[in-house]
Amino acid sequence: MVKNLTEDKMDKAYDIKVLGEKLKAKGLDMAEESVKILAESVFEWVEESASISPNIYDDLIKLAMPQIKEVVFKAVDKIDGAEG
Repeated sequence: MVKNLTEDKMDKAYDIKVLGEKLKAKGLDMAEESVKILAESVFEWVEESASISPNIYDDLIKLAMPQIKEVVFKAVDKIDGAEG
């Protein structure tokens, strides 16, 4: 059964900003930097692997990598709730 909530409370349910504030005290800024380093390393590894792989379909990964990186790093940049 769904609770009858006011719109104000419904707006606060699952608010990512509230979660961000709670996590800041637990090192959220460091988490974002760690994810950036991890993502950069994974992208580098994928690009290197695609370059040496005999599979010709891997070349598609290299072509799409700039767009994939853009999407991923935009999402990573939002981890701490602040841009940049």
